[in-house]
Amino acid sequence: MDVRRFISLFFLILLVNVAPAQTGRAEYEMYCGSCHNQDGKGAGEGAFPPLAASEWVKGDPERMVQVILHGLEGRVKVANKSYNLAMPPQGESLTDKQIALIVSYVRQAWGNGEGPIGEPFVKSARKRTQTQNEMWKPSVLLKRWPLSEKPGPLRNLKATVYKGDFQTMPDFAKLEPFTIEEVSSGYIDLALFGMKPGFAVVWEGEFEVKQKGGYVFRVDSDDGSRVFVNGELVTEIKRAGAMGRATSGRAMLESGLAKLRVEYFDCRGRHGIALDMKKSKDWTSFTRVKTRSEAKHPSILLAPEEESRIFRNFIAGTSPRAIGVGYPEGVNLAFSADGLGLGLAWLGDFIDAGRHWTGRGKGFQKPAGQRILSLGEGPAWAKGDSSKPWPKAWQPELKAQFNGYHLDKKRRPEFRYEVAGLEVLDKPQVLKGKELVRNFTIKVAKNPPKDLLLRLSGPGAKAVGTHAFQLSDGVRLEVADCAAMKPVLTQEGVVVQLKLKTGSNRLGMRYVWK
Repeated sequence: MDVRRFISLFFLILLVNVAPAQTGRAEYEMYCGSCHNQDGKGAGEGAFPPLAASEWVKGDPERMVQVILHGLEGRVKVANKSYNLAMPPQGESLTDKQIALIVSYVRQAWGNGEGPIGEPFVKSARKRTQTQNEMWKPSVLLKRWPLSEKPGPLRNLKATVYKGDFQTMPDFAKLEPFTIEEVSSGYIDLALFGMKPGFAVVWEGEFEVKQKGGYVFRVDSDDGSRVFVNGELVTEIKRAGAMGRATSGRAMLESGLAKLRVEYFDCRGRHGIALDMKKSKDWTSFTRVKTRSEAKHPSILLAPEEESRIFRNFIAGTSPRAIGVGYPEGVNLAFSADGLGLGLAWLGDFIDAGRHWTGRGKGFQKPAGQRILSLGEGPAWAKGDSSKPWPKAWQPELKAQFNGYHLDKKRRPEFRYEVAGLEVLDKPQVLKGKELVRNFTIKVAKNPPKDLLLRLSGPGAKAVGTHAFQLSDGVRLEVADCAAMKPVLTQEGVVVQLKLKTGSNRLGMRYVWK
């Protein structure tokens, strides 16, 4: 390993909260001393980016942690100078504790003035991106953890974390803290702690009141929460439960600094909190969300590291009964319970759930990612001649019926429905390398229907072989070569003519983003 190169970019990117400034110096000097001088300047005639007052050290600490875990390759700019060095990943050679100590030291040295981070934060960051098998590209890394994030509205923010089996809000005066952390971002943010279910947090800080008058505070949480302003209880959620139970309260405030205390407990499953303040029509968010009407947890839904995430609601580009699925491998889809087929597929972030967090919400939400592939609207199945226009509504003789979906241990769905007297099991699977596979099991009791068609894409496809087609935005569709289906290119997309036999028929195809 080139230690000098490792350290140069190793400390391009550090952030978060936990120990005194000298903690981690020994670890830093062990791994990084050959690349940087004692004043944090890059060694070797400026060949290595400086750490002193570096914009890469400031802000969200996960940016720096991710570079240490998975490496960074490509051209970056630090202090208005350009560097093109590759930092190899160090996630396997460094422990969570070592990374936390080194990051904390650099964030507090050489005038950086950032808060330290703890071992749980690194552990959580490692788990979030455990499927990352390539070094980060600067553009991808900075899109998720940008350099210039505007500080939040809270000043002198401190978080005290407690461990325990909490079913209701505890008496914090009787508990011993697990850790106490300064929160430099200015936001209430549970992601900083990386805790497993069964913990509680108390945030204490100040915010500026620009105009005297009445202010409304609105909190939503999974599980319980309490909000105090200047020592007075304003609003609370007493019991455990999911997001979507927002409560509001009002406080009269004088101009100047006001004190805020937020208490929170998590007892099981998922966790989250959203807190907003309103004066007239203007909303201020104390968590990483925008406004009261857009309060989200989180603002953009991402799939967990080992499970898929389900979003059943209005998704733009498909039917009202859409079932969105975000997979940890980075490909997402929307299945239409009306059309009984895939309506959309896309890469990257899953979906913004803000407007639909409570109930059904309003309007259709666009996917949050990129390279969105439209696979057609209306019914995915038809009967007849493939050369004729595709029907806009279900043909009565197909007797289509959606029977829900089954989740496996990793919450990956298998959609189940009936078409033309057939039982269909439709199991999407996402593989590494931006590949979406569809596996069908079609059960035929007797007398297989003739002239049954299944649509696999929207208009605009081009044939690049007998079983391969180029779709929009660089996506390639490959249909398995089997006797049960014959792919046909039509003006309205790729359609397969099904030749089923009595019993169980297995079909397969895949969509690959190049």
